[in-house]
Amino acid sequence: MKCRFVAFLLGTGLAVPSAPHPYVDGPAGCVFPDPVRAVGCVTAPTDWLVGQVRHRLGEVPGACWDAHAWNPRSDHPHGRACDYTIGQIGVFPTETQVARGWRLARWLRTHARALHVHYVIFHGRIWSWEHDAEGWRRYDGGGAYDPADVTGGHFDHVHVSTVDKPPAVLFPAAAARA
Repeated sequence: MKCRFVAFLLGTGLAVPSAPHPYVDGPAGCVFPDPVRAVGCVTAPTDWLVGQVRHRLGEVPGACWDAHAWNPRSDHPHGRACDYTIGQIGVFPTETQVARGWRLARWLRTHARALHVHYVIFHGRIWSWEHDAEGWRRYDGGGAYDPADVTGGHFDHVHVSTVDKPPAVLFPAAAARA
């Protein structure tokens, strides 16, 4: 199967991207070949999200499936997560790169319902449906990562995790506020 997401690259302008087409339905589980690597798989909502990011924001370097053996709670080995690189992995991003990262992170949060986004992490902050009323909270590393580290704190990449079911079904109280 041909890759649908080879690499993503945020454009140079910081205009607000248009709204995505909402994810409607698809097969459950990790059933699509990873759109970035020759190994692994992604879920239908993750595959849809990747296509919508690419269509709305252009090419942004990223990776989805990964074994993440050091973190048994990770969504990556289940095909429910992608990381979009902002600058260079392992290096704190420039001010311009941070602005581009926030552009993507805020777009994902704004369209979380349409894209079946569960949570987004960037620049030492996390947003999730469970804590939607709190907005962007400090990210503590979730017990698996050092939040002060450039990669552990998600300063060099935007992480997004998806859910198979509509967020309004899984998180009705939060979705009612959105």
